[in-house]
Amino acid sequence: MTRKRLSAIRTARTARKAVYAALAVTFALASAGCGSGGGSTKAESKDGAAAEKRGSITVSLYDRGKVPSAEGTMDNNRWTKWVNENGPVDVKYVTVPRFESLQKFNVLFASRQAPDLIFEYDTAYQGQLYNQKQLMPLDDLIAKHSTQYKAMLEKYPALKKAGTMEDGKTYLVGRPMELTPQHYLLIRKDWLDKLGLDVPKTPEEFLAVAEAFTQKDPDGDGQANTEGTGLSFVAGIILNHMFGTGFTLFGEDQTPWVLENDQVVHDWDRIRASIAFQQKLYDAGVVDKDFVTDKNGEKQKQMWISGKLGIYGSNGADVSSYEALKQNVPDAEVIAMALPKTEFGSYSPTLSSPVQMTGMVNASAKDPESVMKMIDFMVSDKYTNTIQNGIEGVHYEKTSDGRAKAIDPEKNKTELEYNRDMSMLTPLIGKNYGIKNKVNPTPAEQDYIKIYDEAVEAYMDPSRPMVGITQRAYLPLLPQNLATINTNANKTILDMAMQTIVSGGGEAAVDKFIADAQSVWDKAGGAQVDEFYAKWYAEKKDDAILMSDIYEMGEQMKKEE
Repeated sequence: MTRKRLSAIRTARTARKAVYAALAVTFALASAGCGSGGGSTKAESKDGAAAEKRGSITVSLYDRGKVPSAEGTMDNNRWTKWVNENGPVDVKYVTVPRFESLQKFNVLFASRQAPDLIFEYDTAYQGQLYNQKQLMPLDDLIAKHSTQYKAMLEKYPALKKAGTMEDGKTYLVGRPMELTPQHYLLIRKDWLDKLGLDVPKTPEEFLAVAEAFTQKDPDGDGQANTEGTGLSFVAGIILNHMFGTGFTLFGEDQTPWVLENDQVVHDWDRIRASIAFQQKLYDAGVVDKDFVTDKNGEKQKQMWISGKLGIYGSNGADVSSYEALKQNVPDAEVIAMALPKTEFGSYSPTLSSPVQMTGMVNASAKDPESVMKMIDFMVSDKYTNTIQNGIEGVHYEKTSDGRAKAIDPEKNKTELEYNRDMSMLTPLIGKNYGIKNKVNPTPAEQDYIKIYDEAVEAYMDPSRPMVGITQRAYLPLLPQNLATINTNANKTILDMAMQTIVSGGGEAAVDKFIADAQSVWDKAGGAQVDEFYAKWYAEKKDDAILMSDIYEMGEQMKKEE
């Protein structure tokens, strides 16, 4: 590959031995200098030198409301205690509701109580905090006080690229990830077989299958209580992607820009087609009439696991939901389906990012060195193995090839699975990551490995790419004034799109929506946003991480590991 950053990745291969050698010396020196204390006061070492004072920091942590009562709370449980007993600093966790995190962070920043180390998946919010000068530049901190994270930057230079903001400084920390399917479009194959239907390959076939799933009693209970397809959250996002548009109706991914003749264009045709199709689904009565209010897809998920939904959008390899479905409907058969081909081509749902930026340091952090120690700890093998697999001898035992074998999977569901958001900085690669590397997978996991393989075949082919210029995480940060234009205009357009879907009116209503949406965009100053992205691409495309690079980095990461 000719791009500079990917050349740097190759260079990193040859430099790895030197990096590891340097780390070995660093760790040896660190071990030699460690005292036996760990309290908050200085202690004397054998040679009379004062041991380093143990720092104290605050760290944000998503709360999904899934901690079993016997385990405590999200900020006080066996794993938060383990961190404080085994980590380099004292940590107080500040919990934020997973699907209301931005509101909570805004309150925390306004009251000057935001944590020192902030974890948030939303890249737009990361950019907002940067624009508001709420974040600390990290280059000097990493250079002077990091070991583990610094080594990870050497091994995966794309982390440095993705963590750098407009001023050329590093503000974000992240992790390497295996490139895998993130969103799955799942369909009940047993329903298809019962009704004598094939997997739909066009939008027209998709609608016909959804109608059959709704009207022909595919579950055989004699009642009209099934729905053809989901339309909220992930399912809705996928149906937009099916038409090649990144302007989705759920989440934060309103990215309608596409490449035409090697130029960035704000596309409206794909948006029009996707809204028209979703209106047809709604008018046909094959979706939940209240899908608009099902923001995080929980109602849709309950329909799926109760065996009453035929087509479902899944976020990640959601084995637990599949297990729940099989408990309710033991004969259910699920497959991952390719997105139907539209007039705009064949596309795939969202894949994971080969590097994911998740962490930021509060500009007001009083002890940045201790924050850096925590970052180093969170990317270490010790932290990664423990948070992902539990305690050796209690939750898992090692196999001969070094993989983690669960001792009691049911126990782990209670004691381990709720801690997943503590791993927002741990590398998601290697022999212990991913469902395919499970030792002695459960029957449900064995089934899902087949679903995963189907998704890989259907979604990982660059000839059926993800939509857009690049993944949203790699688009440049909008200046604050343009970000405000983009956010406000899109909010209005989203409301109009939802209203168009549920109000009917056919093609004429969709045409009116597009005309009104274009007017809203133009009056808000949206042309400035379009020009910003067009200029960025024209000037930076040789250095930017574009869609083709993502697929190539994914292949390269497989070889590296």
